[in-house]
Amino acid sequence: MRGIELRQLRYFSLVAKELHFRRAAELAFVTQPALSQQIAKLEQTVGVELLRRDRRGVELTPAGVVLRDELDTMFDQMERALRLTREAGHYRSCALSIGLVEYTNLVFIPPALIRLQALYPNMRVQRHEMSSVLQADALQKHSIDVGFGVQVAPLPEDGSLLAQPIFDSSWAVLVREDAPLAARASVTVDDLRSERLIMFERGVNTVLYDRMVDACRERGFTPNFVYQTSQAQMGMSLVSQGMGTMVGTTYVFSAPPAGLVVLPVADMPPLQVQVFSRSGEDRPLILEFIELVAAEARRAQLDLAARS
Repeated sequence: MRGIELRQLRYFSLVAKELHFRRAAELAFVTQPALSQQIAKLEQTVGVELLRRDRRGVELTPAGVVLRDELDTMFDQMERALRLTREAGHYRSCALSIGLVEYTNLVFIPPALIRLQALYPNMRVQRHEMSSVLQADALQKHSIDVGFGVQVAPLPEDGSLLAQPIFDSSWAVLVREDAPLAARASVTVDDLRSERLIMFERGVNTVLYDRMVDACRERGFTPNFVYQTSQAQMGMSLVSQGMGTMVGTTYVFSAPPAGLVVLPVADMPPLQVQVFSRSGEDRPLILEFIELVAAEARRAQLDLAARS
């Protein structure tokens, strides 16, 4: 084991799963040359070739397959060891309180929670439905531990709260694949002038709702909202049945039903989802959750880009 670093094994494990150096580097939050260099050092230390790269892509050598499978077992064992250690230290019960708007369908939160639960089996999650405007006050009052949303107001000037960007998105519309707009690569706000629109109700996110309405009015028309909903799935069902075009964001429409098409709204400013927390946070549960969320958000961002 002399000379082998844990990060080298993590990097190799990512490449072995993704079979793509650039994607693995992005998931590891390092540059591709740095990742390649560390894997080369690992191969040199182990003394065998683990990966082969050519114009067709990346493939594992027989030795690489063995190491990949053994590392899966090793990392699982490490997580178990950490869990047992915490339990031995009477770290048996813990609660995580998060603030978010469930309508937004932030796809990276469920896998992060599942991974966190592997480390903290007795973890209890308390969800508070609230927009990012309310999360700052809730964090300062310790009503929540972590918040998620698009930052629409400045954080306190005293530096008591932190905001970490984790996911980039754009405004989007959801249409049936047989709708005239479906043949387009993107739409503009003006394209919505004659559309029957399905929109999240204003109470879901007042600032973003008003932002879309104002964008329409700046172009000389009032949006024709035929239905406003607090449930994203209800809106998608109405689109499927031909009631209209749904307005939202790419993260809300990350997994559209069959027969529906997601189109970005090209002339609306992009949105950035952030994770909010208190400065100086030192609880392992919270810090590990934020780290897992960032990793899963990065994976979701890459998956979204690959589908675009």
